[in-house]
Amino acid sequence: MDLTIRSLVPADVSAIDAIVRANRHVFSEEECKTAVEMVEEALAKPNDPDPYQYRIAEAGGRVVGFACFGTIALTQGAFDLYWIAIDPSHHGRSAGRVLLEACEKAIAGQGGRLIVAETSSRKEYDRTRRFYERTVSYETAAWIRDFYKPGDDKVIYVKYLQVKEPR
Repeated sequence: MDLTIRSLVPADVSAIDAIVRANRHVFSEEECKTAVEMVEEALAKPNDPDPYQYRIAEAGGRVVGFACFGTIALTQGAFDLYWIAIDPSHHGRSAGRVLLEACEKAIAGQGGRLIVAETSSRKEYDRTRRFYERTVSYETAAWIRDFYKPGDDKVIYVKYLQVKEPR
């Protein structure tokens, strides 16, 4: 697949909204709203010293996925991967892996040493957990029972990066 990875631009808001809503079998209405709010916040604060950072995946001139990451407060070189979502028409076509690799490269370039990704234990997230465990080889660091609500555990994955000096 011919995939281009780039930074966020204002025109991406509607495409990101469409992607999270196309994944409503996984994301709740609240999660969809939060995803768009985070994009809008990032765009509204272009000079924020510690912004939400985005990578956008395009195929054929169309946005097919996005990822959002940022530093974890009070840590040295630790980053949260807040979002990674792919349009269902591109599931299973390596877009998620390519997008995550772009995030990892950006994080490493900023002196990042650790990436933390959290997800749910619900059945709807089986594919997401397989992605972290098998496709991109993240380590399961914790499994917190009943975190989101009874029967919905939080699963935390991590990846340690080779430390590079920030630019």
